[in-house]
Amino acid sequence: MRSLVIALTLAASLAMPAWAQSVSFGNKLINVGDTVGTLQHVAGKPDRIVPIQNKYGATIAERFEYYLTGKSVLITITEGKITDIREVF
Repeated sequence: MRSLVIALTLAASLAMPAWAQSVSFGNKLINVGDTVGTLQHVAGKPDRIVPIQNKYGATIAERFEYYLTGKSVLITITEGKITDIREVF
């Protein structure tokens, strides 16, 4: 029974995309809480900017998308600060 629980937990963790609190661009690190200016200084211009809207159509955040070799880095910006970093392999 215990091995079944461990196996299910491992399978569930492998099925999710990689969630991160920080991501490296070269030898520099970007963290949740950094400003958009810091992000653009370290990572450069994003490949794509996607507005995130609420149910009324108002833009509440932006997602900066960087396409790197072998992965995509999706960074959510709310009120000028990084609130979420997601790496998708």
